[in-house]
Amino acid sequence: MDSRHVDADIVVVGGGPAGCAAAIACATRGLRVVLCEREPGLRDRPGETLHPGIEPLLAQLGLAERLNAVVGARHKGIWIEWGGPRRFESFGEDQNGPWHGFQVWRADFDAMLLERTRAVGVVVHTDCAATGVLKDEAGLGGIMTPAGPISSRIVVDATGASRWLGRMLDIGGVVRSPQLIARYGYREGSCPARDEAPLLVGNVSGWTWSARVKPDLYQWTSVRFGGRAVGAVPDELLGLAALGPERGADVTWRMAEQTAGPGWFMVGDASATLDPTSSHGVLKALLSGMTAGHLIAASLGGRAPARETADAYHQWVAAMFAGDADRLRAYYRQIGANLASPSM
Repeated sequence: MDSRHVDADIVVVGGGPAGCAAAIACATRGLRVVLCEREPGLRDRPGETLHPGIEPLLAQLGLAERLNAVVGARHKGIWIEWGGPRRFESFGEDQNGPWHGFQVWRADFDAMLLERTRAVGVVVHTDCAATGVLKDEAGLGGIMTPAGPISSRIVVDATGASRWLGRMLDIGGVVRSPQLIARYGYREGSCPARDEAPLLVGNVSGWTWSARVKPDLYQWTSVRFGGRAVGAVPDELLGLAALGPERGADVTWRMAEQTAGPGWFMVGDASATLDPTSSHGVLKALLSGMTAGHLIAASLGGRAPARETADAYHQWVAAMFAGDADRLRAYYRQIGANLASPSM
């Protein structure tokens, strides 16, 4: 490990699943970590449906016993109407019985992650935006905040689609689909049809997802193809009361041209983004944060060369993104939608 005086070994920008996972992974390996989250408090965001495969990752993060406290519903699979008759697709099963997915309220889920992050010794600053980067002869040396600089050996960008560090370092993104805008919202009331399992309906015009998040609360997400950003509340939820305004998010497929380098890593959507139909979004965010944390600890501990570590991480992200994009394109072709970007 180098001998520079720094405020922390790692500074993580962003307190979502990817950022918390990276912070926990580093802190539990003996590194000093500071996490900066620009929001003063937790906010609602999509991504409430969690695949059963998330349980081993949460266990590694020390959260196995806490998950049930934020789960609003569980289900064995999802209903799919995708270029054919509606069918039920289960998650699978083992000798212990069927696997169950999770529906969580993201504000509660993210609060659980932040609580664990603090518990392992990470210094967490909320209402603290990163406004710039610190550079020295070794490369990136920390961040600037309204409260002053925070020097570090490694900066982890977990700012999601805003891709803060990519903008600071002028790192472009490779776009792999036409522009895709997801609209989403919440409805309160009773919808027995969605209490059993979520529903995904797709056709050549786009797709809509609906699911119960917790008792008497349902979430829907819709993507329209061809540049249309109009939401599509499922008919079964139209009679329920809207909770808050309809919102939007850019879910165009893109990946940073470089996801790691001397003194920095990008995790979660800051490194690569696919639209929600790819599934496993939160799982992949946790996995990328944990993987980056493992590699950072190895590099700072002198067990792996810094440049080779950064290159290995980038290649891992690129391979995962390419494989997921290929599978997702094939999935969209089933409903007659061509998701190839103009540049491909």
